[in-house]
Amino acid sequence: MVGAEIVFWVAAGIVVYTYFGYPLLLLIVSSVVQAGRDLRFLFRRATRRTKPVTEQALPRISVLIPAHNEEEAIAAKLETTFALDYPNDRLEVIVGSDGSDDRTNEIVESFAGRGVVLAAYGERRGKPSVINDTVERASGEIIILSDATTMIDPDAIRNIVRHFEDPKVGAVNGELRFVSPGEGHKGEGLYWRYEVMIKFMENRLGVVLGSSGALCAFRKKVYRPIPADCICDDFLITANVMIDGHRAVYDPEAQSVEQTAPSVEMESSRRERIGAGNFQALGLTTRLLNPARGPVAWCYLSHKIFKWTTWAFMAGAFVANLPLVSERLYFVFFLLQIAFYASALLKATGTQVPVISRISSITHYFISMHLALFLGFVRYVRGSQKVAWQRKHR
Repeated sequence: MVGAEIVFWVAAGIVVYTYFGYPLLLLIVSSVVQAGRDLRFLFRRATRRTKPVTEQALPRISVLIPAHNEEEAIAAKLETTFALDYPNDRLEVIVGSDGSDDRTNEIVESFAGRGVVLAAYGERRGKPSVINDTVERASGEIIILSDATTMIDPDAIRNIVRHFEDPKVGAVNGELRFVSPGEGHKGEGLYWRYEVMIKFMENRLGVVLGSSGALCAFRKKVYRPIPADCICDDFLITANVMIDGHRAVYDPEAQSVEQTAPSVEMESSRRERIGAGNFQALGLTTRLLNPARGPVAWCYLSHKIFKWTTWAFMAGAFVANLPLVSERLYFVFFLLQIAFYASALLKATGTQVPVISRISSITHYFISMHLALFLGFVRYVRGSQKVAWQRKHR
């Protein structure tokens, strides 16, 4: 029984720490850091905000759009790219087409008169190879990586490039906003707001863990080619920047927008892919766990690794609770777990219970997300996750 108690408290403790304890500690630590900056400002009276770059100093940028069979989205993506508040003579737009066999290439070529460059690769090899090869062809000092289904806000690029005035900055990540189509599932948007809060506080500590392919910028000269079989390319690009000694920055004012999936089920395959990529990336970024890196190691363990393995700790807590149910305290814990999973089941089966419908939406999304991460882990162990991606249009 003692062994079961230890397993229960360790497993349950890590779950609670990951989703409640870590954000609370992060809030305290980041607030102390910010207070120190405020005090230094009061004494030194130096500006605290990153200044906009003057028109003459704006760097040449290359917006790189990886694409595979994006005929439904690519035209709108290019139109919004040209609507960016950035001088056209310093803006290069390149579409890296990964073996597209629909009308993607044809549509992109229709924009050639406006300066769009089509980098068409006949053989489908996967997004990492497209990024590696297209970065070499890009003429910009700064590369802006953005998915075909993501629409960038007009002022986002100016907000991004101002950070590169600091020569120590190697990468900048923007903020992705999710909008729900019609009666679509809103769990992803809710969870993303939680993630944005964590990223905001981590950024105060000088930590940026990964990025979104929706809007990610990096200096061409510091880019390290990623493995051709890399699954989470966006995560690894920013991680490599930090590993190589450069700063990464998160700017919530550099925004882009994308639709959530209409249902949790439509997101499951994408999350399983991400899950497989997470464990692959862990093996490529272990240097970030070196305690000598301070906040980086703490945030990586707490925010990423514990979250990626929450499914294991949840299962461990449930199984360890079973032989302890004869004790009142553990019986209560057991009932709480049953209620948690039952509420998610209500949502999955479409059962409407007005009082708990909101809660069941959250628990259903939470469990679905971690189930997908577990299945992604299985894919990783089996080596069955393919690098080539097939986007489900939202």
